[in-house]
Amino acid sequence: MGQSDPDWEVVSLDDLNPHGLQLVSDFFNEQFPGVFYPECTPDIFKWKLGLDNPAGSGFLTVAMNNGVVIGTASGTRKILASNNQSISAIEIGDTFTHPNFRKNGKCITELANTAEMDPYFIRSVFGRLVSETITRAQLAGVVYIYGTPNENSKPPYLKRLQFREIDRDKLNSNILLTSQTAFLHKIRPLVILSTKFSQIYTRALSYLVFGKNSLLEITAEDFLYFCSQESLAVHDTEDKTYLKRTPEILKHRYVNHPSYNYRFFQIAVKDVVKGVLITCEVIRSSGVSSLVVSDWLISDKRIEKKITFFISQLRSFSQKSEIITFWDFDGPSKLAKFFHGIIVRKKISLISKAFLDSSGQVVAEFGDFHMGWSDNG
Repeated sequence: MGQSDPDWEVVSLDDLNPHGLQLVSDFFNEQFPGVFYPECTPDIFKWKLGLDNPAGSGFLTVAMNNGVVIGTASGTRKILASNNQSISAIEIGDTFTHPNFRKNGKCITELANTAEMDPYFIRSVFGRLVSETITRAQLAGVVYIYGTPNENSKPPYLKRLQFREIDRDKLNSNILLTSQTAFLHKIRPLVILSTKFSQIYTRALSYLVFGKNSLLEITAEDFLYFCSQESLAVHDTEDKTYLKRTPEILKHRYVNHPSYNYRFFQIAVKDVVKGVLITCEVIRSSGVSSLVVSDWLISDKRIEKKITFFISQLRSFSQKSEIITFWDFDGPSKLAKFFHGIIVRKKISLISKAFLDSSGQVVAEFGDFHMGWSDNG
């Protein structure tokens, strides 16, 4: 893309018009292949930002240069729960800028919010698109915004956009090596030996803790039946926030996804169903195949606290995956994870921006967070 005219304009695509969504999809597939697996399509944005989302329709803002998308930001509607009250929220994400327009050019669209006359919002594609998205969300009644930025975008969120980092050092990204781990092929026998040890250790310890237990793959229909019948573990921690997960929301998220084919694994203890692990197979931008543990639904808090016992058992169902990945929130220590064969890969930043709710109180921080609660995992 040429540099002769680096100026750009802001365009709202909240109406999800087909031509605009195709331009957005082309932008991701050409400039950031691998961000959306297996590819970016208009259906993805219709799914998460359209009226079929039980939480409500979302927001999509783009920067355009000569009819071509050069930057994006989205706000996906979510329903949070805190102190038995529902909270209208969005997750801010899809914040990508074409490399040629980083610190280059200026916005020719007038600022909608005159209080933000900072030149940053004229020069920064990222800052302007996020700001415009937040402004429209707030006008639509959204009171809480959260995101999981990478290390490059976190500083401007905190310094320029008045977000704050919450639950510092509580959210971890973890991996389990499997017998298919290609990047350790030189020590493959050692990998196989260590995974076998972890499997034996996990099974023995889970039997000592829970007695007879099992992990079994089930159908999407069985998963939906579990969601409708079971009383899931209720989070009763005061002044904490959680993502609301109704059967309708779970069906939309994990059964009706336009590109991911989710797999569901039933947890049973002494022949009584206690929960479900929700997973999907993806190919990372690095080319590594991964079985992602997106979420889990548990009807027994004791099992929820020991969920790594059952995540470790997924090795038996991941014949093609090189690694198994999941996030946990303030989970077991690194040493405890090590004996399960789990490696803590990195800390995940969780940021938020809260407006006052109807009672005049600021929304509380998260009390838990799973990978499937984010569209930026």
